[in-house]
Amino acid sequence: MKRFIVFGLILSLVSPVFSQIDAVPNLDDGYLVGDNIDESVYKLAPGDGVEANLIVGENDLSLNYRFNIGPDGKIFFPKVGEILLLGKTIPDAKQTINEKIKSVYKEKYLFSFRLVQPRRVQIYLTGSEDKPLYVGEKKYVSVYGEVARAGRFEYIPGRNFSDYISYAGGPTQRANLSSSTITRKDKKFTVNGAGIIFNGNLKDDMAIEPGDVINVPAQFFYFTDFGSFSAMILTFVALYSTFLK
Repeated sequence: MKRFIVFGLILSLVSPVFSQIDAVPNLDDGYLVGDNIDESVYKLAPGDGVEANLIVGENDLSLNYRFNIGPDGKIFFPKVGEILLLGKTIPDAKQTINEKIKSVYKEKYLFSFRLVQPRRVQIYLTGSEDKPLYVGEKKYVSVYGEVARAGRFEYIPGRNFSDYISYAGGPTQRANLSSSTITRKDKKFTVNGAGIIFNGNLKDDMAIEPGDVINVPAQFFYFTDFGSFSAMILTFVALYSTFLK
């Protein structure tokens, strides 16, 4: 009987916790003000501003739209609906949108699409704090834990938790976004980042202030697939059998 109790405790401790995300697009590296953007390489992400122009029919009906890619990586194109652009290059995004437009507009049309405002750049501070990259007082926000590029980032008024997760390259597959925290002076706030980024719960997308420290913790037990989980269970069973001998 004791053996079954011990074995049950082991199983409860190592119950599988898989990644909250299937895969994170490998978004472009950080860049500095003035850098040229290669549209065939740059990957779209939350915070990017894009523009679509559509001239429809013989009467040349001109439709001009400006979109900011949301925390879920989507835009809402009028009459067409939601379109996922996360991780796509500019040419790929144009092709995706064009295919959607074809299903709605039966008239002939001309369509153009471009990036008009890249998401705010990440400023790398190592060896550059004394360089003239800023005008006025320097203010920073720190992003640590399970993100692609942890570090300090320029404070941008009006930006939220999801924006800074994007600036940091997005969460890793090991990230426990649901238990993210924001430390502000002597207060700590828990943020359900998974709900914000993957479910679009914008009401929970907390505004960031200068000096905030964002932390994305790791999942305690993490398995990339069921095979790795099974391997760990077999290891525990072997250790358990050795212990009882």
